[in-house]
Amino acid sequence: MTDGRRTLSWHELELRTNAFGHGLEALGLAPGDHVLLVAGNRHEFIEGLIGAMRAGMVVTPAKAGLTVEELAYIADDAGSRAVVADRDAARALAQGRGLALVDFDHGYETWLQAQSSDPLPADRAGWRLPYTSGTTGRPKGVVQSTAGRVPFWRAWAGNVAFAQRLRLPGHGWHAMLSRLYHGAPLNFGLAAMASGAAMRILPTWSPEAALDELQRSSSTCMVPTMFRQLLSLPEARRRRFDPDGLLTVVHGGEPCPIELKRRMIEWWGPIFLEYFGFTEGGMTLATTEEWLAHPGTVGRPAGQGVVIRGPEGDALPARSEGQVYFSPPDEGTRDFAYLHDPAKTSDAHASDGSFTAGDIGWLDDDGYLYISGRASEVIVSAGVNVYPAEVEAVITEVPGVADACVVGGPDPERGEQVVAFVALAPAGSDQTEGPDPVMAAIRRSCDDRLAGYKRPRQLVVRPTIPRDGTGKLLRRVLRDELWGDDSPFAAPRD
Repeated sequence: MTDGRRTLSWHELELRTNAFGHGLEALGLAPGDHVLLVAGNRHEFIEGLIGAMRAGMVVTPAKAGLTVEELAYIADDAGSRAVVADRDAARALAQGRGLALVDFDHGYETWLQAQSSDPLPADRAGWRLPYTSGTTGRPKGVVQSTAGRVPFWRAWAGNVAFAQRLRLPGHGWHAMLSRLYHGAPLNFGLAAMASGAAMRILPTWSPEAALDELQRSSSTCMVPTMFRQLLSLPEARRRRFDPDGLLTVVHGGEPCPIELKRRMIEWWGPIFLEYFGFTEGGMTLATTEEWLAHPGTVGRPAGQGVVIRGPEGDALPARSEGQVYFSPPDEGTRDFAYLHDPAKTSDAHASDGSFTAGDIGWLDDDGYLYISGRASEVIVSAGVNVYPAEVEAVITEVPGVADACVVGGPDPERGEQVVAFVALAPAGSDQTEGPDPVMAAIRRSCDDRLAGYKRPRQLVVRPTIPRDGTGKLLRRVLRDELWGDDSPFAAPRD
């Protein structure tokens, strides 16, 4: 594994991850305790993740750009005992909460070398606790049914079969172009490692640097926003790239327009494997050959079934649009639960154990899935989910704001961008200075309380925000206004 600063052999990674696990125990942690991991793209991120799990800890990799307030919510909800970080917000959280801190930038090597590198007990069953949000805005931890029950070594070995399903070659370099805290790219990168590939970590994304990495890589994982940026490079630079050594490009995380994907296939060849799935579980896969035969599809289910349900929960026939549910192999069971939220867990599941994340789609006659919308109105910007309710909660606390609605608008590079429609308090109320001071206050509040990718790119003032007779926000009205007849999703049924 290399991040451009340091290269580690398997033997060194073995010693360092054992030492990291022993170091957490020396800080007073025990198997089952929670560790919050907040760091950028560097080899220490992988060391910390694997080391904590080998020691039997529960680890949450959090987005590196989260604010202290956002991190504090996760730490409190998960009951964190330690913070592993290279970010000031995470350091401030550890200090404010009195949590143990492992700081990658201050004393890390000295601390690590002071620990034993003897093998940790083989029965330790550490696991990852990812956080994902819903329409209520606050993130929720996703607890898989196998959490804490599978020894780390067995889970690591199981990655080999996963890599084979993803057509990851298991040799050469696997390029980590996305942020390491992103769930799917991290899963795919670890699977590539487990099957024998070396990991090459790009510290910071740029199209030029990515092409340099891919020139010497066998596999990678990308999002369509990256495709757009690569295709925007000068033609002379694109022609210098030779894709012959690149065998597999797994991609997903956001809708990929048909023409965008066609251009990538023309440039790099039939090496793309598209995925669609959730933090909660469930996945579909489409090879390039399958996609060309079914343009716009996100594939067929891998390991689980897909059911399209109508408003009353009834299963719909092929080419009928409805809510997308993944069904577990064993009917009546549930593959996951939301931490501390049995009501949300129940709402996400049907009586047979199948679950939904709110996406709208349909199946063709051959069982290929197409996504046509999102019931939950989640904004996907450059492959990262933004939950409108979380942004709205910040905006509506600003004095002078009467109402707000956040939706996704078109962005030629990121796919979608965050757009906030705001209604101001009427004259004679506490707000009497006009819209400009309120807009400035909104931006300050968003800068202080929200990670950069969540902040509105546009603020639009409206006399009122559309709601129905029950007071429910009519997001679709504002969203359709931004998009017109265009759609960010893949393919209509005709």
